[in-house]
Amino acid sequence: MNRKMFHKVALSSLMIATTMVGCTGAAFRPSASAAQVKGDPARLAATAEKAIAGRDGAKAVEAAEAAVQLSPQNAAYRHLLGRAYIAAGRFASAQSALSDAMALGNSDASTIVSLALVQVAQGRADEARALLADHADTVPAGDYGLAMAMAGDAGEGVRVLSEAIHDPSATARTRQNLAYAYALAGRWKDARLMAGLDMEPLAANKRISDWAQMAEPSLAPLRVAALMGVTPAADPGQPVALALAAPVAAPMALAQADPAPEAAAPVEAPQPEAVAVADAVDEAAPAPISFAERAAIRARLNDTAPPRLSARVAKAPAFRPATGAASNWVVQLGAYDSAAVAKEKWFAMARRNGTIAAFPVVTSQATVNGKAYHRLAVSGFGGRADALGLCRAIRAQSGQCFVRQTSPDATLQRWALATRGRQFAGR
Repeated sequence: MNRKMFHKVALSSLMIATTMVGCTGAAFRPSASAAQVKGDPARLAATAEKAIAGRDGAKAVEAAEAAVQLSPQNAAYRHLLGRAYIAAGRFASAQSALSDAMALGNSDASTIVSLALVQVAQGRADEARALLADHADTVPAGDYGLAMAMAGDAGEGVRVLSEAIHDPSATARTRQNLAYAYALAGRWKDARLMAGLDMEPLAANKRISDWAQMAEPSLAPLRVAALMGVTPAADPGQPVALALAAPVAAPMALAQADPAPEAAAPVEAPQPEAVAVADAVDEAAPAPISFAERAAIRARLNDTAPPRLSARVAKAPAFRPATGAASNWVVQLGAYDSAAVAKEKWFAMARRNGTIAAFPVVTSQATVNGKAYHRLAVSGFGGRADALGLCRAIRAQSGQCFVRQTSPDATLQRWALATRGRQFAGR
């Protein structure tokens, strides 16, 4: 693919903010090892953030490298340096910088997703899939699904995103991520139908055409670059002065942590989301779509069986509430017109399935197209993998559910169900 065509595809494809980071493997630049820098690392970090926002990769790298050299044990500056390298199209250096950030304790969702995508660009798709599976309880479903599809498991990406779009609060971003996952799975008709939910027909056709031009497996690095909105460049490597001698945090703790997705080491400027469709898509008015097309989409989504269990999900424990602090993942059981109907539905489900009755009940509200919905969910899971396990069990018994993160306005209910002397409650 020539450079002109690459730019055309990059500008019309999905775009994620340059929060991408990565693993080890970059060379170091001995020539830069002796350079001494002075200044305020926080001010330099702010300069790098501004340069990234302005798509000035060279300036972002210069400022971020200086900030890291002044404060080498700061995980946030290492993360920022990885983002700066990505903005400059230097994937190998980004791998090294953000592997250092993870070693220093940065395991937020944007770092995991970015790392996985950079690994894909470096030909390490197997490592990317393993990384995502190991952090499935940290990465939001919409981001996890697209990243997994980019890493070569499009079936898993479609499955996760198909669940995510059923939430009444799902946005155009989630739907477009699903459309791209369909395309990566070779399901072009489904990709066109899903893309058309939020785009004008001609724009949706053009997007599908652009994706098709980069569908060859050998073009994975270009797909990642286009998704990030950057152009790959020659990478001379990091200055050797930035090498991380010894991490201050044990990497083993990362797999056990379950932080909120927004939790991260502080940086002066706010960081963008890890995966986001171009702003124009979120703001576009939905294009008209026929009843037949909508019915076709629903039929495909409802009839598609989960392709397989990932290794992480397969090892989920028995279905019971977490004994310690619960994560913010919930299993949504339905969305109803009123709180009374939601309560009635919970009692009906709990009577049929004692496992559901054992989990704390939470409700929240969502407004879609001016209509209020009362969402019914159960909580108390150790992580996303545990929630997925329960949801699969419910669906195996012909029930309906999907996994999402809890809402800020979620209310814990104290509904109780008495069954043969035992009482199950929403707590």
